[in-house]
Amino acid sequence: MKLKKELGLFDVFAISTGAMFSSAFFLLPGVAAQYTGPSVILAYFLAAILILPSMFSVAEISTALPRSGGAYFFLDRSLGPMMGTIGGIGTYIALLLKTAFALVGIGAYGAIVWDIPIKETAVTITPLVIRSL
Repeated sequence: MKLKKELGLFDVFAISTGAMFSSAFFLLPGVAAQYTGPSVILAYFLAAILILPSMFSVAEISTALPRSGGAYFFLDRSLGPMMGTIGGIGTYIALLLKTAFALVGIGAYGAIVWDIPIKETAVTITPLVIRSL
């Protein structure tokens, strides 16, 4: 079965923005600023410069191999099925951890507004997130 390519510019922009501006954008800067102070701006700028080669590489390979599958497909085609499997499992684990981090972030914001426990809130809303996946 072949996937239909029906994403437009707005769809891709919305998906990319949602992935980038999640918990790491709203929660992590506060934690980083707590420990480093004003130098957090410099740290984010340095990180942005360091990520540019990786970003351009993924953009180039996505253009060269326009298929679904992401990291699994790229690694499978370039390094073989074993590396593709390892990369696919790694991506899955990374998404699980990112979701857990986002849930803790939601709990932290809830604790600011309603004085509720962070960990218990994260565990309570986990089934809602899993159900939506």
